[in-house]
Amino acid sequence: MTNHLSKYCFAILLFPLFSFAQTKNDTLCIIQINDVYEISPLQNGKAGGMARVASIIKENKKHYQTFAVVAGDFLNPSVMGTASYENEKINGRQMVDLFNHAGINLVTFGNHEFDIPQKVLQQRINESNFTWISSNVFEKDSAGNESAFYKLSSDIKRPFNQTYTLSSKHKQFTVTFFALTLAANQQNFVSYHDYNSSLKPIIAKQNNPKNILIGLTHLLYKEDSLLMAEYPAVKYIIGGHEHQNMKIKAGNGYVTKADANAKSIYKHLIYLNKKGLPQISSQLINLDESITKDSSANALVDKWEQIAYQSFRKMGLEPTNSVCTLKDTLNGLESSIRFEQNNMGALVADAMMYNDSLVDAAIINSGSIRIDDKVAGDISELDIIRIMPFGGKLIDLSVKGNLLLQILNTNDSRKGLGGYLQMSKGFEKINGVWYLKNADVAEDKIYKIRTIEFLASGKETGLSYFKTDNPDITSVISVTNRVDNTPVDIRKQLIAYLKAGSF
Repeated sequence: MTNHLSKYCFAILLFPLFSFAQTKNDTLCIIQINDVYEISPLQNGKAGGMARVASIIKENKKHYQTFAVVAGDFLNPSVMGTASYENEKINGRQMVDLFNHAGINLVTFGNHEFDIPQKVLQQRINESNFTWISSNVFEKDSAGNESAFYKLSSDIKRPFNQTYTLSSKHKQFTVTFFALTLAANQQNFVSYHDYNSSLKPIIAKQNNPKNILIGLTHLLYKEDSLLMAEYPAVKYIIGGHEHQNMKIKAGNGYVTKADANAKSIYKHLIYLNKKGLPQISSQLINLDESITKDSSANALVDKWEQIAYQSFRKMGLEPTNSVCTLKDTLNGLESSIRFEQNNMGALVADAMMYNDSLVDAAIINSGSIRIDDKVAGDISELDIIRIMPFGGKLIDLSVKGNLLLQILNTNDSRKGLGGYLQMSKGFEKINGVWYLKNADVAEDKIYKIRTIEFLASGKETGLSYFKTDNPDITSVISVTNRVDNTPVDIRKQLIAYLKAGSF
């Protein structure tokens, strides 16, 4: 009798302990990064880098159920992506390798994922260990038929879902992600559905108060905010596209974006509040020197750096070579160079005219300058490659003044909107009149303008008329090396200019 009673009492004691363990609130940690183009740290190693991202993920996994997401733009553009390995361009292969190693769980498309060829994009998807979703982007064949993008694994096509639902550890709440991408960098193999038609069916299914709906988006922050205002069921948007960190109140929640190149990450903790409903608490964390690099991820970064260096050397560029010591800090942040004339853009444009007194002016698209960082102090050839990873062949155009004025006025209207052209020194607008080197730009005069082949192809947004077959461009001449008559790449021109101390 006594033995039976003791077993009964022991069971009573066990039951509340077991019950307490089950009712303890779950906490889900979401690590957010976006617009990551470089696996190596920036600012002379002081900020960002995938080895620090890996460290953050690993550390949080010790304390929470942790889920890492990327809000688009990671396969392109990057310095390493332009290098070659195993007889083909790297094109984001290094990023997928680091994402796999660091433990990224979920991604969506940014507009720059579609810069790389369709076949290569499929290769990168197949190589990934993480999940892809998209609610509004679909693959399109030559006949215009749409289907979901897919991952090919063991000869099985696994189509991307439009949403992804994640349960907390003890299933106390769930998180459903949807994903939207802006229709930029359009390619013939990609079809975009509008945001509303993509989101409404997803919203219609949201009838569980213990499920929190989060957008993993690559949109303009104003578009994110409008969506949240229109759809109160969306509680949070984890976004990308803009390269500066932000947390914006919108609708019933917030839009958050981290700094590009993992210079910062957002850490979101989701848990049940006193009402028993999911709640999000967010913290921006700077990935600076206080964050230790994960050693195994850092070794993988080093491996890819050496692969890229070997490729650059074959191009005639030595990444470790010193170029110069800058007296001033050059501003290559996209928040500046895409929206206004700045000192890095002016320096690059001035360098284009180096050693040729017959050139009247130089113009370059700001999208050719991809560093998204400030540069100061000692500059190496690797820094030049980081500034202009795509390079570009220089060409001289004989341009009629009326076309030059059209370009100048178009650019003036784009100030503050993105896509601003960077120009050499000497242009000035006074009382509505454009001047070049203190003389007004005359419609009937011919000007020798130096640029790169891309800008004169008509592919720059809003400048489709600026292409070499425009009748107001009377001649097109490739700029060649005076020694061996080879085409001059803008990166080598910039190196020569800086080494000569002409700035």
